[in-house]
Amino acid sequence: MQPSKRDGVFTLVVNAGGIVAAVGFGLLALLVATDIVVRNLALARWPWLNEVTEYLLTLSTFLGAPWVLRHGGHVNIDILLRLMSPAVARVVVRVSYVLGAVICGICAWLAITVLLDSRASGAAVFKNLVFPEWWLMLPMVWCFTLSTIEFVLRIGGEVRPT
Repeated sequence: MQPSKRDGVFTLVVNAGGIVAAVGFGLLALLVATDIVVRNLALARWPWLNEVTEYLLTLSTFLGAPWVLRHGGHVNIDILLRLMSPAVARVVVRVSYVLGAVICGICAWLAITVLLDSRASGAAVFKNLVFPEWWLMLPMVWCFTLSTIEFVLRIGGEVRPT
């Protein structure tokens, strides 16, 4: 089956998140390693670095999760599926897609609600770095919205029990 143009755009968006996540994880490893060397050689102290790595870890995880879902990279416990007939396994997998869509949809809605509330209140994060609090919710909105879409696409598509 030929992917639709809409599916192609969705794949591009998910892949963009995966690329940003990969770069973020690479940068995270580089920053932590550099910090260890710099601190142990007493060359400098970077009080902002722990905070940056926390945000980078969060950003990379939430931007990359839809890509991992799209490519089947999450842990998949399929012991029970292997014991079922293929027809029953397909039904169970489809039910899991529905549950995934509902759960991710609820999480997306909650993340959007918190983002809008935080933005309306003007709340800010005051640590070493100062920025609007709602920025922290953007990766979560991205993650759960795209994951919801992925599960909905799976509900309507071919079921591939593992």
